[in-house]
Amino acid sequence: MWVLGIETAGERGGVALWREDGPSYEAAFRAGRAHVELLAPCVDAVLRLGDVAPCELGLVSVDVGPGSFTGLRIGLAFAHGLARTSGVPVIGVRQAEVLGFAAARWWPGRVAVWIHDRDDVLYASWISGRRAGAEAVLRAEEAVAKLHDRSDVLVVGTGAVRYAAELAERAPGVRPGGTKWEHPEALEVARLGHARWRAGGAEKQEPVEPWYVQGPID
Repeated sequence: MWVLGIETAGERGGVALWREDGPSYEAAFRAGRAHVELLAPCVDAVLRLGDVAPCELGLVSVDVGPGSFTGLRIGLAFAHGLARTSGVPVIGVRQAEVLGFAAARWWPGRVAVWIHDRDDVLYASWISGRRAGAEAVLRAEEAVAKLHDRSDVLVVGTGAVRYAAELAERAPGVRPGGTKWEHPEALEVARLGHARWRAGGAEKQEPVEPWYVQGPID
């Protein structure tokens, strides 16, 4: 089954075409505020690379956030539209899951996902095995303080890159993932969506909507 993965939660967007027993194709773009202009041509290019028509897709998987309000709305609207016109199901995956599960496959300790939102606000989530905890809304200073005595933690996401210097100074035993693990990959969106679909099927899937995390910061 061909799976199309769509990533528009942040400044770097991407599209991937993947199947379990075959080749995969992926393209990424620096979106900024241009998700709406770049997403459709990127999808078309990836489908052409794989010589796959939209009607040949078996599933559309999309990152539901948290992330850019505009980017998420554009990605989800496109995913729903493509799924509807092609007659295929659509499934949503969280950004913390996409980043965290990929890192947890090789990191022997715990994985923390920090998604930078605005100013010094982070969405922070712990990854435990194949489960991603709920995002907590934290100031960066508070998030760093929670890790000051840890030595087994890998921190990934945009927040890990933004606050790498603070981690090095105040939590020297923690390893920031660096730019390699800054943004979610569309290929991982596709893989995770397929795994979730295979495990649950159509009857167990929740509605695919933006995953907005809200919480007051004093």
